[in-house]
Amino acid sequence: MGVIIMDLLKIKAKDIMITDPLAVHPTEQIAAVDLLMSRNHIGGIPVIENGNLVGLITMRDIMLSRFSICVNGMKVEDLMRRNPASVTPESSIKEVLNIIVNQQIDQIPVIDEGEVVGLIINENLLKMLYKYI
Repeated sequence: MGVIIMDLLKIKAKDIMITDPLAVHPTEQIAAVDLLMSRNHIGGIPVIENGNLVGLITMRDIMLSRFSICVNGMKVEDLMRRNPASVTPESSIKEVLNIIVNQQIDQIPVIDEGEVVGLIINENLLKMLYKYI
């Protein structure tokens, strides 16, 4: 059992991230982003402005907004989660899990030298963990 845990602790964010994830701009229309996520079967997209991560928009954010307000004409900046938690490619799986559990999020952008280089989604994380049980 100890060997498995030691192997797990060697896993880094770069080992489980999706490389070159889709990204959107804060001024994009929610309807277009909703369609983009649906067509690509993804639950969240980093929001980039001037090359910097400024937010994260998730399908959950869009779905929940439909119950309270009219999303027609809304932009990403109206619903995005600002200043989302992020990790670096060298962040440990323990750091990633800590963020997911404590902040109750499903996606974590991976940042290297100020640029989004990847996205960790819970599904990929669970698949990696499943290999060890």
